[in-house]
Amino acid sequence: MRVSFLLAAVQQKKRMKRRSRTRNKTTQRAMQDLQLTWLARYIPLDLLIEILTRLPPTSVMRFKCVSKFWSSLLSSRYFCNRFLMVPSQSQPQPRLYMSLVNRYYNSKSVLLTSAPSPSPNTIVFDQDLTSRIGGYFLRLLRGFICFTCFRVGFKAHIYNPTTRQLVILPAVKESDIIRIAEDRYNINYFLCHDHVKDQYKVLCTIAVTSDYTQEVKSELWVFLLEAGGSWKRVAKDFPHHLSNALELTMNGVLYYVAWTGSYTCVLVSFNITTEEFNMIQVPRKPEDVAHRRDKWVTQINYHGKVTVFDFSTLKETGTIDLWVVEDHKKKEWSRKTLSLQPSQMHLILDNNLRPKGTSLEGKVILVPQRLVNPFYFLCYDLHINDLKKVEIKGIPDKWYNKTAKTRYFDMEFMDMSESIMYLEV
Repeated sequence: MRVSFLLAAVQQKKRMKRRSRTRNKTTQRAMQDLQLTWLARYIPLDLLIEILTRLPPTSVMRFKCVSKFWSSLLSSRYFCNRFLMVPSQSQPQPRLYMSLVNRYYNSKSVLLTSAPSPSPNTIVFDQDLTSRIGGYFLRLLRGFICFTCFRVGFKAHIYNPTTRQLVILPAVKESDIIRIAEDRYNINYFLCHDHVKDQYKVLCTIAVTSDYTQEVKSELWVFLLEAGGSWKRVAKDFPHHLSNALELTMNGVLYYVAWTGSYTCVLVSFNITTEEFNMIQVPRKPEDVAHRRDKWVTQINYHGKVTVFDFSTLKETGTIDLWVVEDHKKKEWSRKTLSLQPSQMHLILDNNLRPKGTSLEGKVILVPQRLVNPFYFLCYDLHINDLKKVEIKGIPDKWYNKTAKTRYFDMEFMDMSESIMYLEV
């Protein structure tokens, strides 16, 4: 009895200590909240916002609990946009995101992200986001990641790595192509931002190609990322085309390369505000008679102009063609040809490459089509005509052993911005 009494007394004492510590923490937090609220009364609002935008995103989100005023201020679209524009102190370098997808076992898919690297020639993956996100065809914009998920019928997913909010858009149920073509269609999602109305939208292109005639049929859909948003079909009379998976946004217009047939390449433009489309045909050299399956083209920003980057003959001849849009309305183009330095030809001979957009510095990213070990990508600086190899470390070894038919991978850079905005859909 005496032993039981002593044990009960000791346990009661421990409980009282824990309660005391909890009360002290609660009191301390309440005092801090009161101090913050008091300070907010005497600091000009502009100065307060300027101070708050310099804080880490975790601190800003925690301050929402201080009061209704703080919650309203920090949740406002104005503050979220101001916070987005301030370079992140916690993310001094662009992060690289890489998705690895097992086509037949989606539960084994992974998404990796990199840490700041002291070496410009090496990137190391240090964080696994698999438990919160998984998919293919990554799109990164203003702190958000848009991706297509194999597990749920190729729906568009939008993830914010800062707030950890995941939004799953509904399927495009009214699509005639999806209903008729079953799983033989091609679908791409492009995340875009309307800077005039400050709205986020998702552009969806759906296309199917006839096996016999190679005829293309396509549909265009837009989803407004706001409360009550839904898929809306647009530009029903726009020429049918098969879009590439990469996009470029400049001055409120989204561009992507597409094909209207086996040999006709076009540049499609989408005005994000008016939701109007336009199309111009991409020129070819007289001797260029390659089928679209043998063409490797994408759009880039070259000296502030929309440019079609054609590297279809890079491996064979060491040259690329830049088709620069000089006047979009008049459909005027100019061409520039670059020849790779002979000392760098060995970098492109080992593997077939595919484009993955451009870095923040405007360098074209070229990625091997196969997941080679060690994995790497090439940075092509068009301004000085220089090619640099960057090695990637931290990819789990088991992914190198999978066959190309069962494994997909995609990668893209996120800029240094971090978004604290929550999407309401």
